Amino acid sequence: MPAAQSGSAFERTSPLGAVEWLAPARPSAHPRGAEGEAINTSSTRNASGAHYRTARLLHDQDGPLEEVAGHLLAAEPDGRDWVAGALRAAARLAAARGDSERTVAYLRRALREPPSSGLEILLAELGRAEAPAHPAAAVRHLSASLNALTTAPARLEVVPVLADALERGQRGCQAAELLDREARSLTASDRPCDDAVFGLHLQRVLIELEDLDKRPWTGGGPAGLSAGDDRLRQRAAAAVQSALAAGGPADAATVASYARDALDGPLPQDDVITRAMALAALALIWCDQLAETAGILDRLSEQTQWCDAAAAQTLISMGRTEVAYRSGSLPAALDAGRRWLDLASASRGNPMIPLALAGVSRVLLETGRREEAEPLLVLAEHERYGDVWQWTHLLEARARMRLADGDFAEALEDLLECGRRQTAWQQDNPAILPWRSLAALAHRALGHSDQAARLAHQEREQAEAWGAPRTLGISLRTVAVTVRGREGLKQLETSVGLLEEAGARLEQARSLVEYGTLRFEAGHVRLGRETARRGLDLARQCGAVGLADLARERLHAFGARPRRAQHTVGATALTERERRVAVLAARGLTNREIADTLFITQRTVENHLTSGFRKLGITRRRELAPLLDDDESS
Repeated sequence: MPAAQSGSAFERTSPLGAVEWLAPARPSAHPRGAEGEAINTSSTRNASGAHYRTARLLHDQDGPLEEVAGHLLAAEPDGRDWVAGALRAAARLAAARGDSERTVAYLRRALREPPSSGLEILLAELGRAEAPAHPAAAVRHLSASLNALTTAPARLEVVPVLADALERGQRGCQAAELLDREARSLTASDRPCDDAVFGLHLQRVLIELEDLDKRPWTGGGPAGLSAGDDRLRQRAAAAVQSALAAGGPADAATVASYARDALDGPLPQDDVITRAMALAALALIWCDQLAETAGILDRLSEQTQWCDAAAAQTLISMGRTEVAYRSGSLPAALDAGRRWLDLASASRGNPMIPLALAGVSRVLLETGRREEAEPLLVLAEHERYGDVWQWTHLLEARARMRLADGDFAEALEDLLECGRRQTAWQQDNPAILPWRSLAALAHRALGHSDQAARLAHQEREQAEAWGAPRTLGISLRTVAVTVRGREGLKQLETSVGLLEEAGARLEQARSLVEYGTLRFEAGHVRLGRETARRGLDLARQCGAVGLADLARERLHAFGARPRRAQHTVGATALTERERRVAVLAARGLTNREIADTLFITQRTVENHLTSGFRKLGITRRRELAPLLDDDESS
C-alpha cells in the first residue's frame, strides 16, 4: 500500500509540525464500481472474516507470529482491539531478522486498525522502520508521532531519525531547524542532557556539511560542537575537524592527527557519531596512511561483528574499498566496493550512493571491465544528488572512463567542472581528487601543451604543501609526462620512490611504465625495457588489466617481446592457506566467517583472497568454485 494511504483514515499531514486528526472514514453501505454499478462485497467480507478467525485462533494458541500477521494482512480492518498488538509483535520479530519490508507492511496494516491508546508510539515505530527505504513516508509518520510525544526521552528517539529522513528527502534546512529547536528545548529544561544536546548539534553539523550554502567554515572548524571533557564528544568533533581541514590550508600531518584522535577508541553504537567517524576514516586515507587505516578498520570490524550496525558496516566497507584501491589490491577493492554500494543503497537518498558508485566504477575500469562500469555511472539520480559534494567524485570517475575511451574533450569538460565544484566546496586538494593531473593529460592529448604544464605544476605545488607521498608521487608523474626530457626523468625517479614508500602499487606501476618510456626516449633502451617490464609485472599483480595492456604496447614499441599474462594459472599455483581460504569462500562463507574458522584476522583473509584471485585470474567469489577441485568445494 502506498505510504500516503497508510493512515489516511485518521490523519492528514500538512507541513512539518502541523497534523490534523480526523475521524475514521465510514465505508459506504453500497460500494459502487467505476460505472456506478453496485459491487457484491459478500465474498470479500466472507474471506476477510475467515482470515480474522484463523488469525485469532492462531493468536490465542500462541501460533507463529508470521502466520497470524499473514492472515491479518489479508483481512480488511474491522476495529478489533487485539490486532494492532499482534501486528506490532510480528513487526518486531521481522525487524530482528532484518526483513525491513515485512516490518513496514505489518506496521502499516496496524496503523489502519490503530490501538485505542499509544498511537504515537505506533507511528514512531512505523516511521523508524520506513526511514531507510521510504524517507518521505517516514517524515509523515514521525512528524505525527512527534506532535503527540511530550517526554524528552521519547522525543529523542524520534528526532534524529526524522532529521535524517528530512535530509535524504532534500529538506536539509527543515532538518537543521528541527535539531536546533529540540536542542534549545533540552538546554532550557530542568534536567538538560549534555550528551543528547551534543548529538543533536553534531547531526546538524553533518547535515550542513552536505549543504554548500551552510557548510560550517568558522575559523576552519565546526560551529556549535562544544565537546568539553567528554572523550567521545571530543572524538566526534575531531572527526569533523579532520574532514574540514583536509580542504583547507592544513597539511597531511595535521589532518592525520585529527583523524587519529577521532578513531582512537571503540566505535559507539550511535549512527550519528559513526557517520562522523566515516569522515575521519576518509581523511586518514586522503593523508595516504593506508596501512594504518587498514589496521583501524580491522579493529572497528572486530568490535562490530556481533551486532547489526549498518552505519558501522558501511563505514568499514567504504574504508576498505578506498584503502584497497589506493594500495593497488583491485580484487579486494571490488569485493569491498560492491558491499559498500549495497549498504549505501539500502538507505534511499543516502549521499554516499554517488561516492560508492564512483569508487566501484574506478575499480571496474582499472580491471578492464568497462562494460560493467558505464551503467553504474548513470544509476545516480542527478536531481537528487547533483548538488552534494559526493557527486564530484562521480564526475571524476566518468572523466577517467572518457580518457580511457579517447574522448579527451568530454573528459576535460568533466574535469574542469570537477575542479569548479571542488573549489566551491573548499575541497580542492589533490589527495581527495587529482583533477588537475587528469585534466593535464586531457589537455596534452588535445595538443594544449601550455595548459597541461600549467595544471601539472599547480597540482605539484598543492601536493608539496600537503606533504603525503602518494599524492606527491602522482603529481610528479604528471609533471614528467608534460615536460619530458631530463627533467621528466628526474621527476619520475622521485615519483616511483614516493609511491613505493606509500604502498601505492597501482600508481607505482603507472609511474614505472612512464619512467621506462622516458628512459627509452632518452636512448637508454635496455633500462627503458627493464623499467617498463617492472611496471607490467606490478600492474598484473594489482589486476590492472588496462595498465598492463598499455605496458605491453609500450614494450612492443621498444622492440621487446613481453610474455602475455596467464590470467588463469590454475589452483595448483595456490599456497596451502590460499587454497583453504578460497575453498571456504567458494562455499559462501564471508571473510569474517573464514577468519573465525581458520583463527586468522580478516585482513589476512583479504590478503589470501587477493593473492588467490590474482593467481586464478578472477575477480569475483562466484568464479572460484569452477576452478577448485570438486571434492574441496563441495
